Amino acid sequence: MKLPLLFRRDRPTIPSANAQDHAERVIAESLRVLGQVCTKVADAIEAQRLERNGYAHNSYLRRTDQADKADDTSKSGPSGTGGG
Repeated sequence: MKLPLLFRRDRPTIPSANAQDHAERVIAESLRVLGQVCTKVADAIEAQRLERNGYAHNSYLRRTDQADKADDTSKSGPSGTGGG
């Protein structure tokens, strides 16, 4: 009695191709989800950092370097000589 299906040397390539395709899809989707998780963690860390520096959540940021320059020019007086 011959059992040709059990002892065949040439294995079909379709199941292995499907398995590889499935594995690649799973890996790609996992990396996408991991990227989303990393983005959310980075946003949370940045929000905590801003709160420690005195910025409220969902508030607009204000540039302080331009305000400092304006204060320096107003202290020097209208002629720019520093007064006196």
